[in-house]
Amino acid sequence: MINSPHMHGKKLHYGPVLYINMNNQYSDKTFYWHYAWVIVFIIFGMQIVGSSIRMAFGVFVDPLEQRFAWSQSNIGIAYAVGMIVTAISSPWAGNLGDRLGAKKTMYFGIVLFLVGMIMTAFIREWFSWQFNFFNIQISLGLLHFWISYGVILGVAQSIFLVPLIPAAMIWFRRHLGLAMGLIMTSWGVGPAIATPLVAILVDSMGWRNAFLSIGFGSSLLMMIMVFYFRDRPSDIGVLEYGSRPGDEPISTSLPPIVLLNEFHRHMKKTAAYWNMSSIHFLGCVGHAVILIWIIPFATTKGLTVLEASLISSLMAMISVSTRLATPMLCERFGVRSVMTIFYVLQGLPVLILFFTSIPFVFILFAITFGIGYGGETGGFPILNRKYFGHAPMGRAHGFQMLGAGIGMALGGWVGGPIYDISGSYNWALAISVVASLGGAISIVLLESTSKLLIPDWKKAEKSFLETKTEAN
Repeated sequence: MINSPHMHGKKLHYGPVLYINMNNQYSDKTFYWHYAWVIVFIIFGMQIVGSSIRMAFGVFVDPLEQRFAWSQSNIGIAYAVGMIVTAISSPWAGNLGDRLGAKKTMYFGIVLFLVGMIMTAFIREWFSWQFNFFNIQISLGLLHFWISYGVILGVAQSIFLVPLIPAAMIWFRRHLGLAMGLIMTSWGVGPAIATPLVAILVDSMGWRNAFLSIGFGSSLLMMIMVFYFRDRPSDIGVLEYGSRPGDEPISTSLPPIVLLNEFHRHMKKTAAYWNMSSIHFLGCVGHAVILIWIIPFATTKGLTVLEASLISSLMAMISVSTRLATPMLCERFGVRSVMTIFYVLQGLPVLILFFTSIPFVFILFAITFGIGYGGETGGFPILNRKYFGHAPMGRAHGFQMLGAGIGMALGGWVGGPIYDISGSYNWALAISVVASLGGAISIVLLESTSKLLIPDWKKAEKSFLETKTEAN
């Protein structure tokens, strides 16, 4: 590690970075050493550490139910509130990342995360009152839980997670698919790591101390990672990964606010801007139904809870491979075609569940669904690059996460009332199939990726700065 000055536009930037061979900025290889891989590692870690408390939510259900006598549905509202709040605040969080830079934005999100975790750890039951509407009993402690876990942590997660993908895109001129593939695997690896670790903490020290330990431990880890994060390659005097002789830096400073707003207006005039958010929504409804309700569904078919949990784990493990491969496949074979295939592969295997109670068939379902589920999201960064070039993507990505978050909330909730009304999960499964296949159809109807849908950002930024300099 070195601590030395680096060029930052016309200013010198000081800070600790891992050693880089400053003369090795160009390469025709797909993989070579570059600080961009440190950025990928940081984003990978941030997504696992920062979302662990949401991935492992189920671990806290029984302890909270036993301590406060809350119903499982009331406890689950906190998860739904968190998803919805994250979704609603995502466009704002993305815009914040564009305006302030991802590094500062993430610091703010981490502090808010710690506040939410501490508040959740100190839930106390005070008094309760009865609503006549569906005979719902609410308490101040339950409201405390909904606010601290649902609202505060929901906002915090949008702030430090939404800017990550747009930030990664700044570091890669070419081979973005390889980077996105590695980053996307975190959503498969995360649950496999987080859930058992959180379960061990809850079992060994109780749920309150688990919240405190996770809060302080995760915040410290994220602070360390963000300390080594850089918003753009020019901060350490290098060009983007995959640059070639003659390439100019994609970004050397925060984008001008006036130009940022103008380009966002350009994006909003395209159908793709709106359709990609709806496609995210449909895809997330499709897999959220399965992720949340596959275990109770499998138990109704005769599987034990352990067998059903292994089916869920198998889906997550299988998804890792396609999360890694999908962005690279999109770059090589065409992003819309590849995304359509994976949406279909997410939807059609669900039909198997209508006709089976055999454990082996559940395994077959887990493998086929895991392939589609893992590949469902990986193409979006590539699609954004195809449509919008190197324009700052925070606000647009945040709007897409709005669709994804609402889809996760709806898909994760809908199975419960459907089962309560009908005594079966079949209609929820049907919703999953229709949503995934609807997403596939929507992708087919997207605009061609053969050319940018908006003006070229770099040309516009250069012209804007030259005009501003002349005016001054």
